[in-house]
Amino acid sequence: MEDRLPANYSMLLSGPPGVGKFEYLVARIREDLRSGERVVFVTLDMPPNEIRARAKALHLDLDTAEGKTFVFVDCYSATSSERPESAPGKKTFLVSSFSNLEGIGMAMSKAAQELGTPVRIYFYTVSTLFLHNSPQAIAKFFQIVTARVKSNLGFILYAVQEGVHEPMTMNLLRSLVDGVMEMRFTDTMGPEMRVHHMRGYQVDAAWHPFVQLPEGVVRL
Repeated sequence: MEDRLPANYSMLLSGPPGVGKFEYLVARIREDLRSGERVVFVTLDMPPNEIRARAKALHLDLDTAEGKTFVFVDCYSATSSERPESAPGKKTFLVSSFSNLEGIGMAMSKAAQELGTPVRIYFYTVSTLFLHNSPQAIAKFFQIVTARVKSNLGFILYAVQEGVHEPMTMNLLRSLVDGVMEMRFTDTMGPEMRVHHMRGYQVDAAWHPFVQLPEGVVRL
């Protein structure tokens, strides 16, 4: 993986569905936890149990970290027909609905305070919010949360689905963060990744193969 992403910084990770954004986040979280960082995972696309299972398949067992250096902000389960079962030591911050943007922001802050700051926040995915909120409301939420995280909480990375939003929407999201990473499929459907830009840093903007190895390490 490339060098660690800076603290008090905001990033956007864009790419088409299935290209490997989730796998990249898991690799990032693994490295964060190994380095003694505290991690908040904001999930809008799947329940925590599914993330635990998928992370385990990618050689990241969250059991030892949950409740100590890792917590979920769960925006998914309250709107699902299956209610999550609470597990000992696995405190999850539940948000009532996708349209409760203020609640999402508050839950992120509470989760960070629970672990102790600074934290590294991973948001998967911001695209889901667009199904339940106006672009204007999301832009305001995005601005407020990003500023709050950078000044008080630490680092945040938002994943977004490429190809499902208007170009104007993507440009707006890109303009509100410090850096942008992109993923894409090659002509032979192999995933590639690049750092498009990072404010204040010189980056290699060339595309590199994205490979998930059996031991769970991502090579770029």
